[in-house]
Amino acid sequence: MTVTTPPALRRRGRDLRYLALEAVSWPASMALLVASVVVLPLAVLVGGRTGGSPTLDVVHRLALRAHAAAARLATDRRTTELPEEAAASLGAPQTRRNLWWLVLHATVVFALSLLLVALSVAPVLYTLAAPWWWLFPDDVPMSLAFEITSWQRAGATVALGLLYGALAWVLVPWTSHRIARSTLGILEAPRSEVLARRVDELSVSRAAALDAHAAELRRIERELHDGAQNRLVSVVMMLGMARRALESGATNALPLLEQAQDAAGDALSGLRTAVHDIYPPVLDELGLGDAASSLTSRSTIPCTLDVSGLRRAPAAVESAAYFVLAEALTNAMKHSGASRIDVALRTERVDTEQGEAEQVLVVEVRDDGHGGAVDDGTGSGLTGIRRRAAAFEGDLVLISPAGGPTMVRVELPCGF
Repeated sequence: MTVTTPPALRRRGRDLRYLALEAVSWPASMALLVASVVVLPLAVLVGGRTGGSPTLDVVHRLALRAHAAAARLATDRRTTELPEEAAASLGAPQTRRNLWWLVLHATVVFALSLLLVALSVAPVLYTLAAPWWWLFPDDVPMSLAFEITSWQRAGATVALGLLYGALAWVLVPWTSHRIARSTLGILEAPRSEVLARRVDELSVSRAAALDAHAAELRRIERELHDGAQNRLVSVVMMLGMARRALESGATNALPLLEQAQDAAGDALSGLRTAVHDIYPPVLDELGLGDAASSLTSRSTIPCTLDVSGLRRAPAAVESAAYFVLAEALTNAMKHSGASRIDVALRTERVDTEQGEAEQVLVVEVRDDGHGGAVDDGTGSGLTGIRRRAAAFEGDLVLISPAGGPTMVRVELPCGF
């Protein structure tokens, strides 16, 4: 036979567990509060952040734990993640919020949590222990709320325990949710700060998009200048030579015309390549999966491709993923010394800071080469990949220890 716990009792058990954990974590909060009072002013006096960073890092981790626990309890509101980079800065707004929460947690929250936990335990203790008052000797009577020396006092103690139980039944959920919401209200950034941070992120993304666009224009101009333009100049020169040969009655005009035709064909091929590099037609015709297949098939290193989890994305995102893959394969073929490359394209569902889910196009390129790849920001292929990803507010993750293997992972938000 299965015993089912009533939902109301389960909810109050969850609320009481939250309060108990808040009370138990008080020693850590108080120790950190004392350390912060001693260490942080000294860090300010010596003019640096290094003295306070270890303490701030511990405060930030404790605040993250409290934020997660409060978010789990206050399920009726959407929560965001706390910025990790704020932990080591004395002047960061998140640091001030963490310290303010620490003060409240070590004082008010601890007192309320301890009081409510005691109020919840008292009914059990009073109702179970009071009827056994007669087992105690007269000179050392049982003492709970008061000394119990008769059945009347025992009954009053049981009644007091029931009263405490009723108060706990009402106050535990009310107080625990108020503490949880207060924790979220203190630790989470105000909307104005979130919007300001979002504007900064968009500014960085816009700058990256402009850099990527400028680099793309320079590449196209270079390809046209060094390729098709030079060939067209050769065509013009050969046609001019053939014309003069015809005017003078020479017999060598035909070979010059044939050479001009070949040069024109090369120029046309170069123009097609340049147009293809601007936006590959295969993306529109067959999609990213088949476009990636055409890239991997041209790899000079044996290459596998997995597109089993790939879904269609906006054209701009697919184009960016195509060029990211092309650049990553080029880097691997030039520098990795690998004998095998594994490529995976898939669409993943992730949660944003605002608690919403969005689709992300993931490009992963792994090779078994010697590793040691570094994105040093000097204009290398990895820098180009990072800029292209940043233009879509995406991320580049590079794992390339010395000796290999190397993994390049790029995440491109799809915008839906």
